Amino acid sequence: MDVNEDSLKSFGERITALIGGENLSQEETKIMICEVLTGSQPDLQQGAFLAALRMKGETEEEIAGCFEAIYETDTNKVSMNGMPLVENCGTGMDSLKTFNISTLSAIVAACEGVPMARHGARAITSQCGTVDLCEALGIDVECGVDITKKAINSCGLGLFNGMSPEVHPGGLGRILSQIRFGSTLNIAASLANPALPRIAVRGVGTAEQIEPTLKVMKRIGYKKVLVVHGFNEDGTKGMDELSTVGVSKIALLDGNSEPDFLEINPNGTGLPVGNYEDIKPGGEIEKEALDALRLLSGKGNASRADIVALNAGAILWVADKAGGLYEGVNLAGNIIASGRPLTKLTEWVKAQNREPEIGMTRLKALRQKAGIPS
Repeated sequence: MDVNEDSLKSFGERITALIGGENLSQEETKIMICEVLTGSQPDLQQGAFLAALRMKGETEEEIAGCFEAIYETDTNKVSMNGMPLVENCGTGMDSLKTFNISTLSAIVAACEGVPMARHGARAITSQCGTVDLCEALGIDVECGVDITKKAINSCGLGLFNGMSPEVHPGGLGRILSQIRFGSTLNIAASLANPALPRIAVRGVGTAEQIEPTLKVMKRIGYKKVLVVHGFNEDGTKGMDELSTVGVSKIALLDGNSEPDFLEINPNGTGLPVGNYEDIKPGGEIEKEALDALRLLSGKGNASRADIVALNAGAILWVADKAGGLYEGVNLAGNIIASGRPLTKLTEWVKAQNREPEIGMTRLKALRQKAGIPS
């Protein structure tokens, strides 16, 4: 790679500015992220830039610039013809790790007719990412965006793999595959959804990220958004989900009105206070997949089912399937108890697969291991 000295110095000067606590403009950030995506700077400079931006703490303008670079230059886009799409995603970078709650919550919400257009990645700062779990369950995570679009249309669920060249044909997958630390990409890249939904529940890694993330989402066209961060029992650690073991801080944006910033606790949603030991990561991906199937069939761990109901209830709320969070949680709990989510997962495996029989064979084998009759 040939990089002239002026380009190296200019890029390096901006890194030095970030280390010194200075902010970049939206356009400066966009230009630098484009250089990262195209590999126009040496790997050391690319990594230093991402680390310095994260350490300083991203501004609204910096997150927006990063999003623009990825969405405009490195995303295969799809049109859903005005369908009111919803996404739910956690950004990672949190201090309290859990099992993969967001994927199961999306499946539960889809049972109530919410069209979920998800955009996720393999594990970077977690043990089991969205793509890892979906692949284990039989979803074709390496398919093109057109197959994902068809899945959303046919069964109300689709996952765009943020690390696949079929979705992001430029440098995003290369970068994400090489790093194991949280960066601005956790926030901005996850927003670069090929279907560009306008309704979302988004978990962030710290409470301080709630407001800038909400502002960026409003800036890029989201109409109804719930941004959340949950805590453990004593508030010393947090998760990029609504919590059943401690309080959660949330911000709700609905249309052009000013956002509401609230704090909720599990009891206020009709749920008992949970135990972190029940919701922490289970280790091997296959074990996570088996536990997921049991939960979706209505026979899973009660604490895990509660936290899925809480986060699925939030989706039902923002998607106007419930009048509030309490009502959404109650509805989601009934859906889980019915076992309907396992049927929805089966529909999804059939729909998002270039070779559906391969996905169904994998799912059938997992059901047998989980002790769930076909």
